[in-house]
Amino acid sequence: MNATHRISVLVLVCCILLISVSTVAACTSFVIAEGDHYVLGKNYDWNLDDGLIVVNKRGIAKSALLLDFLDRPAQWTAKYGSVTFNQYGREMPNGGINEAGLVLEVMMLPGTQYPRRDKRPAVMPWVQYQLDNCATIEEVIATDRQVRVGGPMPLHFLACDREGNVATFEWLDGKLVVHAEEKLPVTVLTNDTYTRSLAYLKQHAGHGGANNIRHGSWGSLDRFVCATDRVKKYNAAQGDMVEYAFDTLTAVRQGDATQWTIVYDLKTMEIHYKTVTCSQTRTIRVADCDFDPSTPVKMIGINTPRTGLLNPHLYDYDPDLNRWLIHYCIKRTSGLSAIPDTMLDMLALYPEAPAVTYLSKWEVAGPYTEDGASHRQLFDIPLGPEQADAEVQWKAVPSQLLNLHPAYVDLANALDGGDQRVAYLRTRIEAKESKSIQLEIYSDDGVKAWLNGKLIHANNLSRGIPTTPDKVVVALKKGSNDLMLKVTQNAGPWGAIARYQPVY
Repeated sequence: MNATHRISVLVLVCCILLISVSTVAACTSFVIAEGDHYVLGKNYDWNLDDGLIVVNKRGIAKSALLLDFLDRPAQWTAKYGSVTFNQYGREMPNGGINEAGLVLEVMMLPGTQYPRRDKRPAVMPWVQYQLDNCATIEEVIATDRQVRVGGPMPLHFLACDREGNVATFEWLDGKLVVHAEEKLPVTVLTNDTYTRSLAYLKQHAGHGGANNIRHGSWGSLDRFVCATDRVKKYNAAQGDMVEYAFDTLTAVRQGDATQWTIVYDLKTMEIHYKTVTCSQTRTIRVADCDFDPSTPVKMIGINTPRTGLLNPHLYDYDPDLNRWLIHYCIKRTSGLSAIPDTMLDMLALYPEAPAVTYLSKWEVAGPYTEDGASHRQLFDIPLGPEQADAEVQWKAVPSQLLNLHPAYVDLANALDGGDQRVAYLRTRIEAKESKSIQLEIYSDDGVKAWLNGKLIHANNLSRGIPTTPDKVVVALKKGSNDLMLKVTQNAGPWGAIARYQPVY
């Protein structure tokens, strides 16, 4: 997703998350197991029940939505298709399941502390990242070595794979804490840390203590105990596992604040759900969903009037409906109504923005001038860096935010301004394999570009930073690739922005 859009939604997403902390503290998730049959149940407790169910495609290149443009966004191509529940827009799921049978669900955890910036790229929509990339709990755990969670949202997660492996994921004191296998004696998660919840459980009858279980309590710890008691009591004699899971969710619901009640059946690969406005069950068969990237993304409104099997009624993704949902939900979320519509529109565009990498580490040489030569004439004169035997002094130059671009090089500031001159910029692009990219250059004024010593682009003109960049498809070799720009200066502002995206 385009970094332009990442910056645009900075304030928006921060507000959503901070309001969520203060307003919502009541969600419950659990896994029930019997033999090789596993179901994951989730109550979504909030003040709105609108949303979309989205069928996400495999094979799509993505770049992480981030809150801090100084972070390096994780980039990936989705290995798996998925079905997700989304309230604040596509690619920002509350939870979901992928075609490999991995389920993740989100709950608030006040006190969460994510790791500080380090060498790992960052990702904020952690659920979508995992559904795109992982099939098993083991693989989800391993991603902590590859990416880190970026952003302030205080969340923790319950996950289950098709083999029945279950884990909780929390970030405490800047470190990932995983409970799985023997460290996960009960497969339940609410809104306190798993360790604190487990200690509270042991104070109750049937679980090591003498306290009575407080059925009907809305407290996080009491819900943990109530859900655990029902999960541990399940056996085949209790009847259908999906219906038992729905009954368990009813036992811990928070009145009308429980908006969505969802049960994932990992044996049949079906999602069953109800909403506060419709108590009849709706079902989506994951195996019947089309995850082929060559066909349109499918979706359906969570509160569709249809009940029963929804697969035949899925329709093509509608960006206008996604935009409407974002505007509708945010304007009806306490404390968010003052967010400008332009920011909401940027969030709506995020799913359709390309996976773009901005180049931010540059060195500069210059400025170069010649008596009587205009910037257009200097464009064609080979100066220092273009001369094989010339001695050139390069120095680091910072990049900065400009008009929502996170990596603008301000040559006028770096080189003390001036008119009718040129400067050169150089950077390095690392590639793990040989591949083609689309290089995109915004320049004020004209620009020439060389890749690995070969001229790849030339545009001799006078302009400010354009709305649409110059574009050229080039081939990167495996390893280091040297990019050099020559940027001309007529008068006034002077600078450049360069980025690239995959070519398929």
